Amino acid sequence: MKRGTVASSLALLFWHISFACADASSECCNALSQEPLLADKVYYPDTADYQGRLESIWSASAALAPWCFVLPQSAEDTSTIIQTLVRNECSFGILGGGHGDFPAANSIQDGVTIDFGSMDQVTYDAAQKIASIGPGSSWQPVYETLEPHGVTVTGGRAGGVGVAGFTTGGGNSFHSTSHGWACDNVKNFQVVLANGTIVDANADENNDLWQALKGGSGNFGLVTRFDMYVIEFPDPQKPNIWGGIAQYELSAADDLTDAYVDFVENNDQDKNSSTMLYWVYTHSTRSLVVQVAMDNTLDIAYPPAYDRYLNTSGLISTSLRSAPMYEITAEFDKGQPEGLHGNFSNIWLTGAYKNDPRVIKFAAEKHEELIAGKLAGLVSQDSQLVTLCSMFPLTQAMIEHGEANGGNAMNLEAKSGGENGVLFLASLAIDGADNEAIAVPIMQQWQDEVDAYATSLGLNWDWRFLNYAYAGQDPIATYATDKIRAAAGKYDPDGVFQRLRRTGHRIVA
Repeated sequence: MKRGTVASSLALLFWHISFACADASSECCNALSQEPLLADKVYYPDTADYQGRLESIWSASAALAPWCFVLPQSAEDTSTIIQTLVRNECSFGILGGGHGDFPAANSIQDGVTIDFGSMDQVTYDAAQKIASIGPGSSWQPVYETLEPHGVTVTGGRAGGVGVAGFTTGGGNSFHSTSHGWACDNVKNFQVVLANGTIVDANADENNDLWQALKGGSGNFGLVTRFDMYVIEFPDPQKPNIWGGIAQYELSAADDLTDAYVDFVENNDQDKNSSTMLYWVYTHSTRSLVVQVAMDNTLDIAYPPAYDRYLNTSGLISTSLRSAPMYEITAEFDKGQPEGLHGNFSNIWLTGAYKNDPRVIKFAAEKHEELIAGKLAGLVSQDSQLVTLCSMFPLTQAMIEHGEANGGNAMNLEAKSGGENGVLFLASLAIDGADNEAIAVPIMQQWQDEVDAYATSLGLNWDWRFLNYAYAGQDPIATYATDKIRAAAGKYDPDGVFQRLRRTGHRIVA
């Protein structure tokens, strides 16, 4: 075949593909716009409303531009949306609080993004002691709304984290040891199924769906309301917790690691205290420091659980104090190095291991090697690169709440073997898509090396926390897959949330 003929054939093929995509785009978005309930709730490209929704997504990696956004304001709107999309065989994504990191975590490029940004209401039923929260909310306004009532919920440590993805993925909070994961504290999910039916999922109704949603993410339907048990502050007139962040010189790392391991092993003796240990590198300042988050939900200052941390030499500064919880969560958002929030690409990878200082120190050493090696020349001095090596407790005191509160899909009872563990998060924020493409395999190699080292010591739990898992880590496969598959088959028999939904972590065949 002549070159010109080949070129003409390819051009014709690309034209047909482009035309087909454009036709599907018009058909799907126009079908939504023609529904009376949705006429003014569909946002098209090249409009300020559309751009505003795109910019609301936390990570540039996840901010894919859809054919259109559709913003329901009720469960009834949501029912109309899903029926319209299914009827027209339209691919779709789901956007809750928009705090996912990887491409297609929150939005979709070739399809429609269902955006819950207009469903961000927070109400409190004092008689039932239940907070009802919309899927489009983030935790900061939730805490601020509940604070005058002297109550709170098991939400994110950072106020900007979204409610929906955090909760359906598990949700680790200040209260995890005393009350369990966020998902363990959901009394009821209001859910719109793929056929448009609006159902409640709780201990008495659709119990299997209720359990599967507690960690199983968006594989069953569209959650349009979370009814959560509240936690009362000891003094409703002073709804404070004690906590903040302590920063140390790098030389303190080994001692802090040993203090962290000791804290995890003894966390059952003080279930109201929680911690995080993390190494932070900021490329713009070329500095690497160690930080420790310490928080006590009973507002007890300097509880004995933190003695080893606070007696470690090399302390640079602390923000430890008694303050409203929403101030502590706001600090964690604002106090992090620039690049962890805003219009940056983010890469998060995760693993879980038995609580052992060797794994923690190995991960930190590899982090330092990357900073000095492969990451050193990745961006220029005036560019942004921030990377963290973070450790979170996975204690039996946390895990036991799952079964006690009706069961969840996280499978940690089996994976942990009755032992305490450490949840590892390798994260990086960087500017520029080209830099991100180079950084992804570097970060994946770091995670793989930590996994391999933990496996060699018999310490690897082979479990991925869905909230922290990157694309391709397949956390659902490490959860209670039989429970998840059974619920998906029952409540979504046509596989709409596997076949047409293109965002988040799906069930892999």
